[in-house]
Amino acid sequence: MVIERFIIVIIACVMMTLSGSAQITLNSRRAVHDSRTGDWLCSVPESTFGTDFTATFNTSEPWINITIDGDTVANGSSYTFIQIAGDKKYALVAHIGDSITISGNICFTFLPIFEFTGTFNNDYQISEIIANLPQNQGPTPMLSKLKHRGGSTNSPERLKRNYHIKFLDADSQKMDRKFFGLRNDNSWILDAGQIDMLRIRNRVSTELWLDMSRKPYYGDQEPKALLGVRGDFIELFLNGQYNGIYALTEALDRKQLKLAKLETDSAGVNTFHGMLWKAKNTDGITRMTSSYGYSNNQAFWGGLEVKYPDPDDVMPTNWKTMYNATRFVNTSDNNTFRAQVGEYFDIPVIMDYWIFINAIHGVDSGVKNIYWAVYDDQEDKKVTLAAWDLDCTFGQNWINYPLHNEAVVSPTRPLGSFNKLLLRLHELSPDSFSVKAVERYQLLRQTLLNEDSLKQRFHTRLEPLDRAGALARETVRWTKSTDLSRQPLNFPAELEYIDNWIDLHMTYLDNARFRPYIKGDANRDGVVDVGDINVVVNEILAAMTPVWYEDMNNDDVLDIADINAIINIMLGKD
Repeated sequence: MVIERFIIVIIACVMMTLSGSAQITLNSRRAVHDSRTGDWLCSVPESTFGTDFTATFNTSEPWINITIDGDTVANGSSYTFIQIAGDKKYALVAHIGDSITISGNICFTFLPIFEFTGTFNNDYQISEIIANLPQNQGPTPMLSKLKHRGGSTNSPERLKRNYHIKFLDADSQKMDRKFFGLRNDNSWILDAGQIDMLRIRNRVSTELWLDMSRKPYYGDQEPKALLGVRGDFIELFLNGQYNGIYALTEALDRKQLKLAKLETDSAGVNTFHGMLWKAKNTDGITRMTSSYGYSNNQAFWGGLEVKYPDPDDVMPTNWKTMYNATRFVNTSDNNTFRAQVGEYFDIPVIMDYWIFINAIHGVDSGVKNIYWAVYDDQEDKKVTLAAWDLDCTFGQNWINYPLHNEAVVSPTRPLGSFNKLLLRLHELSPDSFSVKAVERYQLLRQTLLNEDSLKQRFHTRLEPLDRAGALARETVRWTKSTDLSRQPLNFPAELEYIDNWIDLHMTYLDNARFRPYIKGDANRDGVVDVGDINVVVNEILAAMTPVWYEDMNNDDVLDIADINAIINIMLGKD
């Protein structure tokens, strides 16, 4: 503790002096220097863009003969930057004595600028953060502990890392911070959009999910519960170098889902109420195809990770409810599954998730990147879900070689990787799940899942980043990086790709997975004919388990009775 406080005092002193190379302020606004390019970036209100900006120029550097765009500027004097814009650069030249020339450009953004200073790895490190917010004239110094976060995104060859921030006060205790008018909390996430050729898929997809998902089963008790996170974009400097566009978001945790808190009695005995688990890896448990045992003395089980109660604070944990739910999916017979699945899972939310991941083609979201949650295990053991890590969507794969791999992300390719819960709901259609999902999909197609609405989300999110100059800076910093499989960043081309992908994909879904059900239409092509008989015959020969629209008499068996039923429909007898 003494050492940690000593480190904090040292960092605080550094923050008070705002140390770094070539410090400039404009009307007390900090212009942040990029040692990679030699330029300075200053955050101003968005309303400043398109206008002349008069600012008092100050520097702590021993500069003489300072000019901006050829005009002489004395330290402490005012200068007018003509027609501020994200794509404009104002050339600054200065001298130190007779032999050293300083040169670079002053640039402007209306996005917040965060500066990280420190050493970062997979463990939390005490770090300095300076937030330069467009609405504030002066910088805001903050203490925090930071670490890299993510799974594959955190492998050694990756460069543009994600970060988990926990803000601290001067006594190294957690300190809540509020950004973008969102929740007040000490825990925040910085999402790099590391592999995403547009950098905004995760944010756009999460916002779509928040708009289309119904409230969880405990929504009446907790109307402010959110099944995803909110956030907005910033520009980040890392140890004096520009590091690009990031989404600063809330954490997906107990507070976000409004889960009931753990109770600990005077004897130290824990009573578990709200619980939260993350499907972090692909395994028999996260696929819900295995039912092997667990240990409450471990924070990981079968690809799942305990997120609440925090295993660093509470151990042993409690896996029983999640075990019972996954075991039910894996081992129950069809009739039991149809009758009881609603006792184990929050079906309306899961139905929305089924529609959602098919609509966005979430190639990494059918098994992994799901948060499973119980509101209060003492009252109801029903499990709901929250969506997370949605960058592999809308035609984006895990890797970019080849770019837009048609074998994986084609807009007319069915999404195929799901946990067994989603598959059984779709195939067995308990309580008409699949029919109701089609009806809900068709309703959403008129609003949130309309092609123009989906495309507008991307255009609306990308336009400010372009106008602020952030896309150009991101391109200079990261085009052809190893994170992108050496592909060049081309935001206009990628936006056009997404527009075309959405048109093709939504038409495909209309005619395939979410086509309205016609009795007898075993191949889901919209008509009842000999093709449907052939499908059933082939599946009988292969001893296939029927899905709900193939099993004409709902007896869980494909046989001659199903073929006769289709023939009777064709002949108009049914």
